[in-house]
Amino acid sequence: MAISLSEQLESDIKEYLHKTFGTYFSSLDERFAADIKKDVISASDFHHEHYNDDDISIAFQRVTLGRMGHLDWQIYHLCTDTEANTMKQNVKVNTPIHIRPASPEEAGLFYSELDETADERLGTVGHVRIDFGSSGKGFYHTWWPHNDDQFNTEDFKGELQEVVDMLRADGPLKDLASMRSYCYRNGGEITEDGQCYGYVVDTEHYRYCLRCTPSPGDYQGYLYCYDLRQQQMAQQAKPVGRVTYASGEQTEFTDATAFLQTIREELPYMATTGFRYKLLTENPDICKAVDDILLDFAGEDNPRRACNYGLTEKGIKAMQDAADQTLPHTYAWFVITDCNTSGEHIFRDLTLEEAIHTYLGSDRPEKRIGVTKDGIATVDLVRSLDGEQQFFTDHLKLDSFKCDPEVAAAVETLRLELEQNTPQQGMTMGGLS
Repeated sequence: MAISLSEQLESDIKEYLHKTFGTYFSSLDERFAADIKKDVISASDFHHEHYNDDDISIAFQRVTLGRMGHLDWQIYHLCTDTEANTMKQNVKVNTPIHIRPASPEEAGLFYSELDETADERLGTVGHVRIDFGSSGKGFYHTWWPHNDDQFNTEDFKGELQEVVDMLRADGPLKDLASMRSYCYRNGGEITEDGQCYGYVVDTEHYRYCLRCTPSPGDYQGYLYCYDLRQQQMAQQAKPVGRVTYASGEQTEFTDATAFLQTIREELPYMATTGFRYKLLTENPDICKAVDDILLDFAGEDNPRRACNYGLTEKGIKAMQDAADQTLPHTYAWFVITDCNTSGEHIFRDLTLEEAIHTYLGSDRPEKRIGVTKDGIATVDLVRSLDGEQQFFTDHLKLDSFKCDPEVAAAVETLRLELEQNTPQQGMTMGGLS
C-alpha cells in the first residue's frame, strides 16, 4: 500500500532523529518530529511534492537551537545525564560551521608570526600542532600558547573544541587519507609547491586557520586561532595617521574611516590651510585607500592593488631571496580583469602561454597580465584599458625583477604577441602598476 508524502516525511524525520541521537526517546522524538515536519513543510518545496535530506537537517538545526532557549528544552532533564550529554554533543556537531579554502593573500595567517608586536595585533590566541601518527589514523596534538596565553579563555576553549570536533567528524582532520582527499577536492593551496593547503573557519568572535600538509612523516596540521575582538581593539588603540595644519593644529586618528575622510575633505584646501598628513600604519588596505584618494583628486585611477602594499619581516626576507639570482625561482602568471572593481576576477597559477591566451580571449574593458615570483613578489607587466595597451616598467625598478632574465624575456614575448594579435589602437610605456 502506497504511503502519502506526509507519511514519508514523518518516517524520514524519525530515521534522522534515530541516526542523530542513537537512542529513541518516544516523547522527545514525537514533539521534535512534529516541529521539524512543520518547519520542512513551511520552508521547502513540500507543496510541490518535493523535499530532501538537507531540508530535514536544516529544520532540525532551527528547531533545536530554538528549543535551547525555550522552556520545552527542559524535556532533556527527563533523560539520564549520559543520554542528555550525548544529545547536546550531537546538537553541537550538527550546528553548521562554514569552512572555506584560503586565498594566497591569507597565507601568512597559517604560520607563526616572528614579530611579537604583530602577533599581538593579530590577536593570536595560540596554535594547535597536529599529526595522525604512523598509522595515519591517530590524533596527536599539542597546544602552543601565544601572547602569554592571555586570550585563552574558557569560552574560547569550548568553541575550539567544537571546531575541532567538526573538522574531525567529517572534514580534513578525520585522518590522513581524509585530509588528502579533502585538500585535493577543495583546493586552497597556500604554497607554490602545492604541498600545503589552508582552510578558514570564521565564527562571531574567532578566526581559525588550518594549515594541512597531507603527507606522512610531517606534522599534518597546524590550527592557528585568532581573537577578532583583540584585532579590533589593537587596530582602534594604535594611531593610523596624523594630520597637521599651518596653524600648528595637529590631530592623530585611530579610526581609519575618519582619517581617510579628513584627507578627502581637506585635500582641496591644502594650499591655503597648509594641510599635511602622515601615515602611521603599514596596513595595506589603508595605504592603498590613501593613494586612491590622492590619485582620484588628480583625476587618475590607482592601478596598484592592496597586495602591493606592506610586508612583514618574514615577507621582507622572502623578497630578498626573490631578488637573489643565485637561488632557484618559481613563476606563476596571472590575468586580472576589471581590477580594483567589484567585478574583479583573477586567473591564477598560469603558464606564460596560458596567460597570453586568457588575456587575448577576454573581452573585458580593463585587463592585465602579471607574474608572481616565489609566491611573494608580484608585478603587473601590461594592461589594456578600453583597447589601449600600456606596458608598465615596474619590473625594471623592483629588486625582485630588474635583474631577472626570465622576466625580461617574458616581457619581450608579451610585446611581440600583443603587437601581432591586438589592434594597433595604441601602446604606451607606463609607471607604477
